[in-house]
Amino acid sequence: MSSPQIKDIDEIYFFGWDMLVKSIEKDIVKKADVVLILAHFMLVMHYKFQCLGIGEDQTFSEDEIGSELLPELWNAEDFDYRLRYLQNNQLYLLIGNVISEGKILLNLLSVESKNVSNILFDPEEVVKSFNGKIYTMIPDAAAITDRIRRELIETVIISRNANEACTQTETERVPRQSIDPMRATVPSSLRGQFASPRHQNEFPQVDRGNLNPFGPGATGC
Repeated sequence: MSSPQIKDIDEIYFFGWDMLVKSIEKDIVKKADVVLILAHFMLVMHYKFQCLGIGEDQTFSEDEIGSELLPELWNAEDFDYRLRYLQNNQLYLLIGNVISEGKILLNLLSVESKNVSNILFDPEEVVKSFNGKIYTMIPDAAAITDRIRRELIETVIISRNANEACTQTETERVPRQSIDPMRATVPSSLRGQFASPRHQNEFPQVDRGNLNPFGPGATGC
């Protein structure tokens, strides 16, 4: 998916924003809500995410139905947002926390790869209105959108793809050995390949420091 540059982000890019805001305008009560709405809009409109609802459940079932709309109670908590998304059969969490001085810290977490990103905004500086066109609500929408793309979304998506490539490369490096199906034991060099898969209800541990915007960056292969 090609990424838009700031100069390319115009009202065509924001097609669908008015409809989204209209569907939840009665729920918008603070400027941090508008920042969260913009992150959600980008995920569903430009990265094909589907919102599964609120919460932090790190598993999903086939009967869950995703939506491009925000779910009920999406901003029911005064200082926290917890939204679940599905993209290409991969589960993501969008977590928002209103911290000191009213700033909002957004994290996007890939449940499978454990990659996590963060971005910090001051809603008082970013948001100027609770309704209207995108550039009425967020006058600097092009630059804010570009930051969300680079720092929040693509950091996680690209890192996940890189991790998958690393795993595939490592798998290809394992020498093939013939295994006698009649033998009861498996060669020690291959035992790791036959380990039981992670239980679906066990969430991979993520260093909480990764949720800190001032923490260390992600590592590569």
